[in-house]
Amino acid sequence: MSTVFRLTAAAAALAALAACEPTASTSAGAGTGFEGGIPLGTYTLVGFGKEAVPTRDGRLRLTQGGGFSGNGPCNTFTGRNAAPLPAFRVAVMNWTDNPCGHKGFEGRFFQALTQAQEARWEGGVLKIIGPTYMTLERTGN
Repeated sequence: MSTVFRLTAAAAALAALAACEPTASTSAGAGTGFEGGIPLGTYTLVGFGKEAVPTRDGRLRLTQGGGFSGNGPCNTFTGRNAAPLPAFRVAVMNWTDNPCGHKGFEGRFFQALTQAQEARWEGGVLKIIGPTYMTLERTGN
């Protein structure tokens, strides 16, 4: 009787553990995994060239299939990368045009994205490189 009880308890424990195991995402817009050596997910803009961005209010989310989206302090954007990562060449990028006191920063951020040519993952940060390079820290999936 105790053997049957132990086997039943072991089976129940395995079933409980299996229920807790994360499942692989099949969503085309998932921000998990890698593409071209670049981790997909959400990044926060922390630097323009050698200049720090103390406000941390610019975000970029890279998704499977070359999609990206994000926001500046006042506006959001979506776009499509025309080349597989690590190449970064914006095919299309659309953004909202809300009035904003941060137009200078936000305009620089959006312009740097549209002119980007390459993405590099090095030293735990993402660098988007073009005429102006940006440094971004990964902040989520």
